[in-house]
Amino acid sequence: MTKQDVPTDGQALESPPRNSVALGVFLGVASHPRVPFTVVELAGRGITADAAATRWMLEVGKPSLDGLTLANKVIEFGEWEERLIDLWRAFRSGDVETALFETRLAEIVTAMEEWPSDPDGRG
Repeated sequence: MTKQDVPTDGQALESPPRNSVALGVFLGVASHPRVPFTVVELAGRGITADAAATRWMLEVGKPSLDGLTLANKVIEFGEWEERLIDLWRAFRSGDVETALFETRLAEIVTAMEEWPSDPDGRG
């Protein structure tokens, strides 16, 4: 999946500052005209969680974990990103109502904020 595969709103969102599909989705969510402010707030938290995860991978995970453990942690985070992408597509196509979108987005963002949370993740 590349950032070109994820529909966003506005030309400025076509090229996020870094190669992050999640960032592109969160920016699209935050700028979508149909979402309430509470969803915009969740998108902001998601941007922060995505940046924190990247920082953790580089500063904590890479120097302290063996390759297999780190790879498993990255895959785990990627699964949350895939759920985010699927949810965003469903919302944009009208398959998910705003209230359900907000509930599911909150679950995803909370999981991303708590990642990594197990002892092997040292986070």
